[in-house]
Amino acid sequence: MYITVRNNDVSKAFRILKKKLLEEGVTKELRERRQFIGKAEKRRLAQKAGKKRWIKKRAQLEQQFIREERNQFRKNKNKRNQRNVQRPNQGSNQQNRSRPSSNKNFRKPRT
Repeated sequence: MYITVRNNDVSKAFRILKKKLLEEGVTKELRERRQFIGKAEKRRLAQKAGKKRWIKKRAQLEQQFIREERNQFRKNKNKRNQRNVQRPNQGSNQQNRSRPSSNKNFRKPRT
């Protein structure tokens, strides 16, 4: 692993080093190796970590569901607005359709 120091800015290079070590998990491994951890404690820690992951995942799924629901409302609203715009044109066409175009199909009322 290499980190270059630019413009004699050692503090920035040190922050970059810390970030890379954290991403690779070196600091976590060092912390774990400082003392012995038994099987039961490892299992408890694993369960705790799994629960934390599940809570995080559930929150993400809820957010996604809320976004999808909101998008569906927007789509339906847009469809309704488009229908309202088209209705006046359709109404005038329907009035024209109700009148017979020729006398052949026109039925005379009974007297």
